[in-house]
Amino acid sequence: MNGEWVAAHRAAAGAPVTLVLGATDTGKTTLVTSLAVTLAAAGHAVGVVDADLGQSDVGPPTTVGLGRVRGPIERLADAEIVGLEFLGVTSPARCTRATAEATARLVRRALDSGCDRVVVDTSGLVQGPFGLALKRQKIDRVAPDVLVALQRRDECEPILRLYAERPRPVIVRLPASPTTRRSAVVRRLARQRALDAHLAGAAPVTLDLTRVPARPAPPTRALAIIEVGGALVGLDADDGRTLGLGWVIALDVTTARLTIGTRVDGRQIAAVAIGRESYRAA
Repeated sequence: MNGEWVAAHRAAAGAPVTLVLGATDTGKTTLVTSLAVTLAAAGHAVGVVDADLGQSDVGPPTTVGLGRVRGPIERLADAEIVGLEFLGVTSPARCTRATAEATARLVRRALDSGCDRVVVDTSGLVQGPFGLALKRQKIDRVAPDVLVALQRRDECEPILRLYAERPRPVIVRLPASPTTRRSAVVRRLARQRALDAHLAGAAPVTLDLTRVPARPAPPTRALAIIEVGGALVGLDADDGRTLGLGWVIALDVTTARLTIGTRVDGRQIAAVAIGRESYRAA
């Protein structure tokens, strides 16, 4: 264990919900992995919620993911995926409220399913009005017991000041890990690889849109606009949970037939959420 992380481990050991925040490449995901593994080794039932839409480890990009950690893992991506919420974008600035609400729902789902410790990983958007709004909404909706901030300087302080006088959450400040910062190109390639892995082995599935409704993602009052040529879609079960992702191959307006590429069994698909990102199959 990194010696500077002892305070975070001690706080998380006694807290049902711990949320980790920090700017891009400050070591958030590494710390979340370390916390989850240590808590599991101590006998806790551990859930991890990955709310970094652009660089997801638990589930593919464009989703908030819920995973279980039952033992030692090397990477957060090795957690067992038990839940997804498709938001259809890779930047939480485009759907701050929806991201916060999806994160809170998956935290509640983890607790309701028997997890007694939940650790939340977040995106690197912490500065400026969007960063402040996103993190405030996320913290208010998740209501964590512990808030861990990884900082290079004081970039998280505008967020932390909002909670400094409250008895909860307990705030733990840590220095950022001396990791190498990734360029925008490297991060974009990582997203593409993650989507390729999630969609590997996909096959065409044709859906009858008179029976399987389409909606925009995240949910709005607007009509769903289906762009042919690779629009990412989330595929929902009849209980509203995301089964997996796909991409639009073709749309026949006259017959209301939508053909998508996906690994999800078409018989299980009850609704389609139309995202704002595109996918090009390798």
